[in-house]
Amino acid sequence: MDRMYASLERIVGIEDAIKMQRDKLNSLREAVKTLKYKKIDIAGDYASITYKAIDGGCMKINLNPFEINLVDVADSNGNIKLSFVVPQISGYGDIPEQKQTMSVVIENVDNIPVIKKFTKLLNVSGVSDISYILNDSNGLMEIAEWACIFDRVTSDSDEPIIILKDGLLRSKVLKSTHTSNYITILKKILKEKKKYVKLVGVSKTSAILSLISTAIFLEKKIPSDSIGYIKIPLELELKAYKWSGSGLLKTESSKPLDYAFGDIYIVKLSKNSNLLVTLEIPKDFNSGEPIYSEGEIEDIISYLAKDSRHSYPVLGYPQTIMRAHEVAVRLGFPSSIIKDEIKDKILSGLERDASDFIRDGWLLIDFVDKGVLGGGKYD
Repeated sequence: MDRMYASLERIVGIEDAIKMQRDKLNSLREAVKTLKYKKIDIAGDYASITYKAIDGGCMKINLNPFEINLVDVADSNGNIKLSFVVPQISGYGDIPEQKQTMSVVIENVDNIPVIKKFTKLLNVSGVSDISYILNDSNGLMEIAEWACIFDRVTSDSDEPIIILKDGLLRSKVLKSTHTSNYITILKKILKEKKKYVKLVGVSKTSAILSLISTAIFLEKKIPSDSIGYIKIPLELELKAYKWSGSGLLKTESSKPLDYAFGDIYIVKLSKNSNLLVTLEIPKDFNSGEPIYSEGEIEDIISYLAKDSRHSYPVLGYPQTIMRAHEVAVRLGFPSSIIKDEIKDKILSGLERDASDFIRDGWLLIDFVDKGVLGGGKYD
C-alpha cells in the first residue's frame, strides 16, 4: 500500500488536476441548483394512444477472411422493416477498395422501397446526397432508421401515435449545413403531422447526463418516489459537447448544435426505479418555438412512464423500445439461424478445399475461444 501511494507522489500535477475537477463539480452543482424538477402523473389506463419504436441492429459475421455486417431495422411489433449487408473491407483510411465496396452497397440500399420513399421525401436522388459520412454500416443503419421513422410519420393514418427512437434524435449523419439542412426539413414534415404523431428520442446514456448526474444527486433534485422531468437549458447542454457540427464549440456559444433535433430533458419514468433517461423532443430552432406545446410534452412523458411501469429487464425504460431492440439485434436462436444460413451461402460458392479449410478454421477458433480457454470474442 505504501508503495502505491509513493507511486502517486511521482505523478506530476495530480493534486492540481483533482482540484480543478472538484471545482468543475462545484460549478456544475451551482448550475444544477437553478434547474426545476416537475412532477407528473402517469397516463391513465384508458388513455388512447399507440406506441411504436424503431431501432437498428448490426450483426457481424466473420468467416475469415470473409467479413459481413448484417444490418436490420425493426419495429416494436416484431417486424423487420428492412435488411441489408455491408461487406467489411479491412484497411486504414479511405482506401480504393472501401470506396468501391460502399458505392455498390449504397446503390443496393437506394433501391430498397422504404429508402426510395425517404429520399423522394427529401427531394434527393439517393442516400449519398443527404450525408457526408456513409463509409460504414453504422451510418447506413442510421439513415435506414430515419427512413422507417418517417415512413410512419408520413402515413395517412390519423391514429394518435408516439414514435420512439432508441437514442437521441440528434444526428451527425444527416447533413445540416446552411445549404443542405435535412434535419430542418424533417422537422418541418414532423410539424405538419404533429396533431397525430409525436416523435421522441430516448437514451439510457447521454453526454449531458454523464456530466450532471452527480450534481443532480448531491443537490437532491429528483425525489426517489416520483415521476417527472428536468428541462435542460441550452447553456448547460452545451457544456457537455465539444463539437458544434461545423467546428469546435466556442465557449461563448449560445446557439444550438447544428446537428441537434430538439431540446433535452432528464426524465425519471418510474417510482420504483432510480434510472434517469435522456429525452430529445423536437424543436424548431429557426423560430425558437417548440414543435409540441408544454402540455403535449408532459403528455408524451406521462405515456412513456406508463410504458415503463412494468418494463423488463430494465425497469423505468420504455418497454416498447426494448421490444424493437430485441428484434433488431436478433438475440439468441434467431441470430444463430441467420448466421449459419449466411455462412453456408458463403461456403457454397467456394471450391471444396477452400470451403473445408475455412469451415474447419472457424470451428477451431470457436472451440478454443468458447470451449477450452473461455471468453474470447464471438460476433
